[in-house]
Amino acid sequence: MLRASAEASGLMIELRAISDPRLKSGIPHGEELLAFSDAVTGNDADELTRARAGLLQVCGPGALVQAAAIAANFSMNDRAANAIGIVLEGMFLRGSEEYRSALGIDRYPSARNTLR
Repeated sequence: MLRASAEASGLMIELRAISDPRLKSGIPHGEELLAFSDAVTGNDADELTRARAGLLQVCGPGALVQAAAIAANFSMNDRAANAIGIVLEGMFLRGSEEYRSALGIDRYPSARNTLR
């Protein structure tokens, strides 16, 4: 979805920035969004507080709420899919090989469900 929306908006993005903080994503406020997403998926409450404050400062309250809602929805969907063992359809696997490799996604523990 990120790739398609970036292309539609004319943005040149670097997906590897998701897993390599040395790279610039090309997404407006990308550093703050990545810090927030990392904090949401982490277990450090102080880091989450700092990430929320950073995102609020550069994007405002509406964007913070939207980012939190998106993160919550992704988490819910992933947990539900993993819990019932849903596998990713072949057409999505074939279309995502390059960026899954670049981001190391196939090495995530939950990939064993997806790649069956």
